[in-house]
Amino acid sequence: MMTTVGKIYQALDRMAPFKTQEKWDNSGLLAGDAAASVARALVVLDITPASIQEAVRQQAQLIISHHPVIFQPLKRLERGSVVYELVQSGLSAICAHTNLDKAAGGVNDCLARALGLGQVEAFGVEGRQKVCQLSVLVPKSCQEAVCRAVTETAGGCAFTISEADRFVLQPELEEAGAKKAELGVRIEVSVPAERLDAVLAAVRNGCPEEEPAWSAFEQLGQGREIAIGRVGELAEEVAPKVFAAQVSRTLGAAVRLNRGGRAIRRVAVLGGAGGGYLYEAAAMGADALVTGEAKHHEYLDAQRLGVTLLDATHYATEQVVLEPLADYLRRQFPEIEWMVYPGGDVLQFIEE
Repeated sequence: MMTTVGKIYQALDRMAPFKTQEKWDNSGLLAGDAAASVARALVVLDITPASIQEAVRQQAQLIISHHPVIFQPLKRLERGSVVYELVQSGLSAICAHTNLDKAAGGVNDCLARALGLGQVEAFGVEGRQKVCQLSVLVPKSCQEAVCRAVTETAGGCAFTISEADRFVLQPELEEAGAKKAELGVRIEVSVPAERLDAVLAAVRNGCPEEEPAWSAFEQLGQGREIAIGRVGELAEEVAPKVFAAQVSRTLGAAVRLNRGGRAIRRVAVLGGAGGGYLYEAAAMGADALVTGEAKHHEYLDAQRLGVTLLDATHYATEQVVLEPLADYLRRQFPEIEWMVYPGGDVLQFIEE
């Protein structure tokens, strides 16, 4: 069965819902055709001339990037520009930016894992994902097809299945409205509220002979927290310069930090331009914040707060997600060849 750009978009939406992106963001399918088939795809941090050339060389049909290839409104489209070359090459582009920062298994979970943090929890919490408890009553013969359809639509699901009588109209007694009892199964599963309509459509596809009986209600306070940052604990307390050296070795990047920080045990992480979250990190009791960009006044405030603010470059703090994201997509679509193009060919650091 052909795998399309649209199906891959849906799988990404299950992992990192696009509706959770920041209002100023521009994540989603930004170029190409949702109905186009995909046999090869490239996973990148940025869509650049070099990554487009690599996609063409690898005969890929799709690029998935973290940073949006279209961010500001386009005023012109000229030969040689990234968007022009992307379209001319016949490539589709799906971009998952701040929604991937927030996702379970996304950028900041990967960064926390790379730095060896334990007891990881969210910070910068915006709310909770709404979750519905869905109960459907279907013929026993439809059980496997319905469970498979729900899983494909809503992602990993834990089902509770029990036998139950279901009443169906007897055709020969239709005028009298007589019904007989038949054995069925009641399937109960928690699904994201925004996917309820799609899940119900999948249930109907899995049980095409008749309309399944169903009910649903919102499970208050049960959904995953939606948060852009993570905070966790190091195995042991270390001095700021020692920790900075560890971060540099782990991420393969130059690191800068402020003076005057206390010993570090509790660490907040936020890949990319996260210096503005210093204050929330401090409120969470963090001794350090590892990010990719910070402003001068944020370093001054960090020194005043006794918190170590580490800038390990935008690229290095986010590239940690590329391989895990590709692995997720390989599991979802093993028939597609997934390739990671690390990029990082824009900046150059000079070591004295």
